[in-house]
Order: sequence, then structure tokens, then C-alpha cells
Amino acid sequence: MKGSVGPHLKVMGIVVETGEWAVVGGTGQFAMATGVISKRLLEQRSAAGGQIIELTIRAFCPVLKGPRYPVTKIGPFGGTGGSPMDITEAPMRLESITVYAGVVLDSIAFSYLDNNGQKRSAGRWGGPGGDGPHTIQLGKSEVVTEVSGTFGTYYDATTITSIKFVTNLNKTYGPWGVGQGASFTIPVQPGSAIVGFFVRGATYLQAIGVYVRTL
Repeated sequence: MKGSVGPHLKVMGIVVETGEWAVVGGTGQFAMATGVISKRLLEQRSAAGGQIIELTIRAFCPVLKGPRYPVTKIGPFGGTGGSPMDITEAPMRLESITVYAGVVLDSIAFSYLDNNGQKRSAGRWGGPGGDGPHTIQLGKSEVVTEVSGTFGTYYDATTITSIKFVTNLNKTYGPWGVGQGASFTIPVQPGSAIVGFFVRGATYLQAIGVYVRTL
């Protein structure tokens, strides 16, 4: 049984007028559901009118305590100016990253899947300037394993002056920005991945941190 949004049940069986389907899982709060759906034909109308059927659902779904994919926040690195910008849904998988940069990092945006498998977009965080967009579209088996860069003073404010991304496929994206100032590196342990970001920003991106989860 599947709708357009929200948690879904996954069923298995053949299409019959009367019979049963096995509940074999689902998404969201129904992720570990098991059971049976019984189908009974109540009324056969004309070909144009279709059928009236009765569905009886008998299923068990354990309540999972805490998020299914717990994440850890690391950072931020950079300055303390600007406004904090963060996501509201915990990320499960990072899908794309878009960077705008000139002398410094102007802004960042990204898309990700949340714990329910819904696609989310964040940003553009920071200012409206910079060259770009420089977009990274991650492959299905590709995850970000390291973010590095530099931060320094630009127009009297501490700002991210360059950024670079490395993935598990030994691909390097960037660096973007001139790269003056102190260096920072955010690696993750084997078996983990960077799945999202949070920042401080104003006219430019002034600090950046990451969300990490175990794969």
C-alpha cells in the first residue's frame, strides 16, 4: 500500500479479488512492519464503476527508539560571525553539493535524503556573490569522506577562504577559493560518511561544520 507522501507499507502477493498479501516492511515508522493484509470483494460494479473492496490489516511494527541512522555534528570551523544556518531533518545520505566562491567561499547549498528517505534541499546559505555554481553530484555508491579548507580574515571578518571535498572513490572536488589563512580538515572514520552541513554565514560563508553517520 503506497501513497505519495509519508510512511508506506510494503506488501507482497498476487492481485486477486479475495485473498491475502504479506506485509514485508515499509518506510518511515513502518520500516520493520510484518503481518498480513486480507482483501475481500464486497461489490462488483460495472466496468466503468469498478469494485468496492474491504481491506483488513493485521500487522506488527516495533517502535524504534531514537533515529534509525544516528548522526554526529562536528564543528563548525571558521569564525563566530554571521547567522547560524542548519537543517531541521536529520540527514541519512548526501546527494549533491553546490558551491559559489571567488576569493573566499560565498555560499553553499546541498541536497540529501532524510531518515524517511525523503529528498531535502538546504541553502543557498551565505551571500549572493561568487563564481559558480560548482556542483558535485554524488554517485549512488559515492560518499564524502573528508572536507578540508582554510579560513582567514576577509573585510575584517573571519571567513572560509577555500574548501575541498574528497569521496570514498578517491575523487577530489575543488578546492574553490584562494586559500589564505589557517587550515582545517574534517576526516571521518572508515565505515562513516559526511551526510550534511551546518554553517554560519552572512555576505560570505564564515564557518562550516558537518553531520557524520555510520554507514
